[in-house]
Amino acid sequence: MMTVIDELKLRKENNMGRYDAYSSPHSDEQEAEVTSASLREDSVTQQSLEKVEAGTYDTLYANAEVGDTPFSDVRVTDMTLDELVAFSKPSGEYGKWVKPRLGKDTKARAQGLTSTPMGKYQIVGTTLRSLMKQMNLPGDTVFNEETQDAMFLFLAKDAINRGNDLDSKIANLRGVWEGFKNIPKSDLAKVIQEVGA
Repeated sequence: MMTVIDELKLRKENNMGRYDAYSSPHSDEQEAEVTSASLREDSVTQQSLEKVEAGTYDTLYANAEVGDTPFSDVRVTDMTLDELVAFSKPSGEYGKWVKPRLGKDTKARAQGLTSTPMGKYQIVGTTLRSLMKQMNLPGDTVFNEETQDAMFLFLAKDAINRGNDLDSKIANLRGVWEGFKNIPKSDLAKVIQEVGA
């Protein structure tokens, strides 16, 4: 069975001149549309996420991957999904480190829980485990840029498709990415268009 990541790789290969009877070559501009305009660096989606979620694919909570923390040497882009499942356990070192540092207005803190955001799209451990099942991703899949982008698109399209109108689509996106609560509705309407659900 082909995973979502395998499908993205195949599309990319097909769009770079290596195509077969089932596909046709595309220009660079068309390739960006095939893989989603939301992944372009200059997109409203990426600019919004950088403001409220993370700037790099290795980002941990409060930029713990670059600060004077126990996680300054952690590079999630080099880790497998199985390794990240273990790393993101609430009872683990990372989960315990994050808990007292959570913002006062976060859902996790309000419920006395922790959070374990990882990567550019700040995917938490519970979401990671769910995505592995839903996307049919084996545990040895590396959490690299391609994997993270595929997970983002899966989550964003699911949130958008569950909405019946613009307001519910936006509410669903804000339910997945808490930082989107700080992004204007007009920008989130553009995000929805860029994701192309």
